[in-house]
Parts: sequence; C-alpha cells; structure tokens
Amino acid sequence: MRAKSVLCFKNPFLIFSLLCALLIPASSDARPVSVIIYPYDAQISENLAADVQASGGGYAAQFFLPIHTDKDTLMVNTSPGAGSRITSVQIEEQTLPVADQAESLKKQLKNLNQKKSEFETRIKADTAYIDFWQTQAKNQPEKIENIESVEKLGNAIKKGITSAYDEIFQYRQSLEDLSEQIKDIQKQLDDLTGAAKKRWQVTVGLTGKPGPKIDLTCSYHIKNCGWRSTYTLNALPAKSVIELNWVAQITQNTGIDWEDIELKIATARSVTRPEPPFLRDWIIQPLAAIEYSRTMRKTAMPQEAMMLEAPQARGDMAAGAPPEPEQEAGYSFDTYDLGKRSIKAGETRQFTIREMKLNADFKYLIRPHEAPQAFLFAQIEVNEADFIKLPEGDATFMVDSAFIANRSFSMNDKEQKLFFGSDPQVDVKLTTLEKKSNETGFLIGKKQYQWGWKVSVNNLKADKIDVLMEDAYPQIRDERIKLKETFDKITPKKDDNLLKWAFPVLPKTEAAVEYGFSVSYPDDMEVTFGGR
Repeated sequence: MRAKSVLCFKNPFLIFSLLCALLIPASSDARPVSVIIYPYDAQISENLAADVQASGGGYAAQFFLPIHTDKDTLMVNTSPGAGSRITSVQIEEQTLPVADQAESLKKQLKNLNQKKSEFETRIKADTAYIDFWQTQAKNQPEKIENIESVEKLGNAIKKGITSAYDEIFQYRQSLEDLSEQIKDIQKQLDDLTGAAKKRWQVTVGLTGKPGPKIDLTCSYHIKNCGWRSTYTLNALPAKSVIELNWVAQITQNTGIDWEDIELKIATARSVTRPEPPFLRDWIIQPLAAIEYSRTMRKTAMPQEAMMLEAPQARGDMAAGAPPEPEQEAGYSFDTYDLGKRSIKAGETRQFTIREMKLNADFKYLIRPHEAPQAFLFAQIEVNEADFIKLPEGDATFMVDSAFIANRSFSMNDKEQKLFFGSDPQVDVKLTTLEKKSNETGFLIGKKQYQWGWKVSVNNLKADKIDVLMEDAYPQIRDERIKLKETFDKITPKKDDNLLKWAFPVLPKTEAAVEYGFSVSYPDDMEVTFGGR
C-alpha cells in the first residue's frame, strides 16, 4: 500500500501508514482487486508485484499480509506469462519495531501542545484587553468637557473589544481542532507504547530465472471485517403492500484501503477448514461395571444415578471416544454482487442490496383473554420467481411511514406472517356474561360449571378491517368430564386446540361475538378450571 503525500492529523490511520512506509522497506506493491465479505470475515483477492531475490541457489519473492489474516487460507499463484512457477510457500510471523514510530508521534504531540498553549495564552491576553477597556468605560469623569474626544474614545473601545472577541472566537475554534488532533495522536502513542506491531511474511520459492519483480495473485481470509443486514419494512395497509428496503452495513478494519474493488457479500458464514474432520470410531460394547470403594459409595450415588440416565454417554467415555466436533455452517449460501466499490480502512459503509414491494393481506389479530388490543399483521406470499432468502438482521417496522418498533427480521419461506404492533383505533372489549357453578341434584350426582363471554370490536377507522379472533379450546383430560359449547351468530374454526373467528368490521361501527362453554362432572370429583 502506498502512503499518501499529505499528512492529515485528523486521520490516525494515514499517520501510521506513512510512518510504516518510511521506516519499513516495502518488498511488494499489493492491490486488492476483489473482496467477498461474509458476516464475520472476508476473502480478499490481490494482485501484487513482489521483489525477487536469490535464495539458496534459487530464487524467492516476499510479500506481507496483515496479522489478522487466517494464514491457513492463503492461496498464491504466478500471473499468466510470469515465466516462473511456485515451488514452495513459507509463512512466518514478523515483529516490527515501534520505537521510531513512537518517537515521531511524541514530537508531533509536543508541537501540537505548544500550539495549543499559544492559543490559550492569546485568549487570556484578549480577555485581559477586553476587561481593561470595559473598566475604562466605567470610569469616565462625571463632567464631560470635550464631547469629540469622548466619542473617539468610545469608538476605540468598541473597535478594540469587537476585534478581541473575534480573535477569541477564532482561537477557540482552532483549539477544538487541535484538541481532536492531540486526542488522535495520543491514542496512537498509547497503542504503540510497550507493544509491537506484527504481520505475516510470505516467502515464495520460484523456479527458473525470474526478473527483479514477479507478478503474483493471491487470496486469503481476514477476520476483522464483516457485514450485517438491516431492514426497513413500511406497511401500507390501504395498498395491501409492504415496502421492504434491505441494506448491507459493512465494517472494514483490515488496515488496507479498498480502492475500486469488485465487492460481493455472502449471506452465510464462510468455512475455512482446509481438511475434512476425522471420523469417530463407532463402538458397540457391553457396559462396563464400575466398582466403588466403601468410602466412596455414598458420595458416588448421585453420579451413579446420572450415569444410569445416560448409559450411552458413559460407554463413549469408557471407550475413550473424542468429544463431538462442532459443526460449521456455510457450505451453501447466496452471494450478491455490489459492483465496484471503495471503502477506506476503519470505515463503516451502507449499501442497498434490494428495494422491493411485497404483496400482503392485512388483518387484525385479537386475543381478548390475553390483551385488550388489536394487532395489525400482514400475511405475505411471495411468488417462486421473486422469492429470495433474507438473512437475519435488525429491522425498523413502520405503518404508513410512522415508526412502530425495532426488532429482528428474516425471511426463509415464501409465506410469512409479520406483526406491526397494536392499533389504538381498533378497540377491543371483553365482557363476562356468566361465570358460575351449580349442582344439578344429589340424586344425579353431577356438578356443573359454565362460562359466557361477549367480545366487542369497535372500528374507529375510516376503512373496513378484517378481524381474526383466537381463543384456546378447552382440553378435557378425563372422560368423566363432559363439555358443551355455545356459539352465537359466528361459529369459529377449530384448529387443534385453537378456536378462530374471522369477521369484518365496517368503518365507524362495532361488531360483537358471544360464546361460552359448560362442563359437567361427578359430584365427588375436584376439578381445576385452568384459570378461567
């Protein structure tokens, strides 16, 4: 990487890069040409011109990689037409001295602090100047003999004080800028003090008789960068549409500027293991008995109980089988081409991946026994040709461009239900019509308990809404308990142990649903009613 000719105090990375370029001889001119960014790392491809030197009767070229590079993922090759082939690759960690860099930073810090002191002194002088003229203005004689001289004095005071205030303002602005520069330099100095900078030195053995430089291509994975998805979902119920904006937020902390590179993102974590995992032995054998001493038998009893609950695990331990390796995901994933992009080291950038409109069926879900609100939700169905998987990310949910909530979002199926919060313009009221127990007679030997409710939905909106009401269906766990149900006007659909009512509510009107249950059971049975 070539250092820029202008040193900017406000960019600490440029300062460090320039120092490295001056103090450490470069042996290669590397240029990243393409990058694939995964959620937690990136694969970088570079073209580089490496210096060739004689080495052990042959020739070798050297170049360097950032210390964050996963060296096991390095792939390197000669460019077409190089006239030489690679015979070996050695990678070693190299420690760089920092004393010279620290000394240079200390000098910069000293100069900045001197300039800061000068500005502070000038501010004090201007403040004293203002105090002097203000005192002179207050101490004028009571009897004025020469009006002209007083006017001149007044103009001089006004001009002097105005000029002093202007200077103070300018100096304070400069002080703010200096403070930022001092803070940046001090941070670099703190990072360098008592530490050492490291990098990977790559030595490539070559055949033939190459020239003083050789063109190489290489690719490697580096860890300190990645990306995450962020979304904006704007629900438009009147249009039966959700506007979805998918953005990639990319963080680049590799220490290398990416200038006009081919940039792609991948939606799954990369797999950098160079070899497949070993197969574990599959052993089936009798369970070995474990003998305990008398003194250990009492304390061993809890362990015996645990081992009896998991005999297979004990068999594996007895056989000396290794622990099960963790599975690494990422064998298949989607990639998105963002074209040519530039991202500076230490920068976080956002790029829009997709802007799309999703057709949606909007309804209101109510569960009156749990909450007195109506929750707007959208049922999405995406055509096969238009469907793409959306990885998990932070999302901003809105309704008609009004903020509702921030929460996680992903889409892994063509059909999905999304909730957009409760709507205060849809009022839900639950009224208990009856809740009582009675006995039908000692001769019959039965008891009875019955419930009745009324659910009112008041639509205060100017548009018709569709309501989906849900309630739990009573689950009877004894055949001696008999259940009877009562539904008025609207009969719900039974879905396992769930009841679902679907009905429209016209604008500015109220709709009501009544229903109830009763149970009968033997007189000598004690029954719990599950909180109802």
